[in-house]
Amino acid sequence: MDPMMRFLDENAAIKRGLKEFIDVENQKFRDEYADELLERVRNNDIDVEEIIRDTERHYKEELIQFADRIGPTDEDIFAQSFHRLVHSSQLEEILKKERAYAKVIASITKEMDKEVETLNNSQQEEMESKINQLDITTTPEDINNLLAQQYSTQNFVRKRYESELEAKIGHQKNEYRQWITSQVSELFQSSPVSTPLGNRSSMFISQQPSMEESFTIHLGSQLKHMHNIRILSANVNDLCSPLHADESLNGLNMALGLYSSSLCGVVVLTPSVQAQANKDIIKNANMSTEFHFNQIDDQLEKIEQQIRQLNLLNSSSTPSTKSLSTVSTDVSIGSTEGGEKDVIVSGVINPSVQSSASNSPVKTSAKLKTGDFFITKHSNLSQSHVIFHLISDEPINSPSEINSRHPVILGLRNILKTASRHDVTTLTIPALLRHEMSEDMTVQWCMRRAELVFKCAKGFMIESASWGGAELSTLQLLLPHDISEELFNTLASMVPNVFRVANPKILVDNSK
Repeated sequence: MDPMMRFLDENAAIKRGLKEFIDVENQKFRDEYADELLERVRNNDIDVEEIIRDTERHYKEELIQFADRIGPTDEDIFAQSFHRLVHSSQLEEILKKERAYAKVIASITKEMDKEVETLNNSQQEEMESKINQLDITTTPEDINNLLAQQYSTQNFVRKRYESELEAKIGHQKNEYRQWITSQVSELFQSSPVSTPLGNRSSMFISQQPSMEESFTIHLGSQLKHMHNIRILSANVNDLCSPLHADESLNGLNMALGLYSSSLCGVVVLTPSVQAQANKDIIKNANMSTEFHFNQIDDQLEKIEQQIRQLNLLNSSSTPSTKSLSTVSTDVSIGSTEGGEKDVIVSGVINPSVQSSASNSPVKTSAKLKTGDFFITKHSNLSQSHVIFHLISDEPINSPSEINSRHPVILGLRNILKTASRHDVTTLTIPALLRHEMSEDMTVQWCMRRAELVFKCAKGFMIESASWGGAELSTLQLLLPHDISEELFNTLASMVPNVFRVANPKILVDNSK
């Protein structure tokens, strides 16, 4: 034992005196320190933010519940587990489980639609009966009260089913993710079995287009890059149909391509200046649980929030660049004007998607302009991982003439740029910038519009070589589903002339 400690043990009075001295001096030090802090507060010399940061740092360093998490997140673990399972013998089990889940959600959705339709019919008959008795046994006030009652009843029915769907989707999502992660450990204990790989040509099996033609082209001045060009006539909603509506190979292809560098994207025109997607696409996406991303309604709601935040920015501020990862974010918007800016991305399981933001003065209303686009990401649609919703204000019945500097064309350029940078290697664009034919769309107008889109797409593809990122391997030119066969053949014959399809050279040996 130390001699000093032995001396203190033998002299209890000295030990008590030393302890009292230490306590008094410690208390005096604390009092002086507290007085100094109070004096600094009175003189406004204290930095409250610095104290908060120091306190936060101490909590993170000392208490494990406040410490920063080190290692992969739950989203990363699920993504890695799913990627391993789809390339194993468990792929068939995954698809079976997804189909079973999808049937439950589809059944509830169809039941809701049927009940709402029945309710609408009965309410309409009741309203017509009341209107026929107007000023006889019914007053305008009675009709107004009936309208309010019918609206309340219908709203109650919808809310009841929506609540049931929300609970069922949440339960399925949690159960599915737990099952995926639990299967990984069992996979390592068994011998791996190779999985039959899907191919890109089978991505379009379930809904065969009425007409289609394919070409292979080479673009580039010195280093040539090979691309596939496919022109087809189909309904854009068929490219975004429910994944498990039938027993096709689409589920296999979508699952294999989900966490890969070969994603599929579709450009869908929307006339709304609000962040509102095609109603049929929303209905298709809600026919099953979205296991890998948020449901489409949640994605659209976050996009609207992001638009409102952008509208609150100072009109004199300039776009700044910041990097956000899609693993932890959910929404994306883009603009055709101004510089480039990263925004919250709704899309692809790849690094953050960049798109352009406007330099124009900020408006108070949460609206998008022609040529802007927003992105939604999906794993439960048959032929698209990413949907680019492009704002187009062109009237349906009065087609106009546009040029290469039109906002919608510039929006296509930004979409191709975004796709190139983030592993979307198969992209479908509307060849006429229209999804349906109208009487005013003459043959000459269609040829001029198609030639403009073809030439601009070719220029953007050549330009994409300098953008970096993934190479666009397949470009699909989508024509309206109700186009005539004669007009389709005319537009298809324009593709080799614009893209200059190289014919093979046949060498003949004349020495024989």
